[in-house]
Amino acid sequence: MATLKQAATFKHQPNLGEDVEEIAFEAGEEITILREWDNHYLAKNAAGQLFNIPKEAVEP
Repeated sequence: MATLKQAATFKHQPNLGEDVEEIAFEAGEEITILREWDNHYLAKNAAGQLFNIPKEAVEP
């Protein structure tokens, strides 16, 4: 688990071919990190939606 440092909006695409949604997050909201790359994480929120989140936006 990790938390977001500040409020942010990230893009989420439910399924290929569907419209991209913008999901707002509150500062301090918890996310689950699934995978780590050099400058971002693949993470999911409590609803199970997946996001690419920049590392600088997350407090481990």
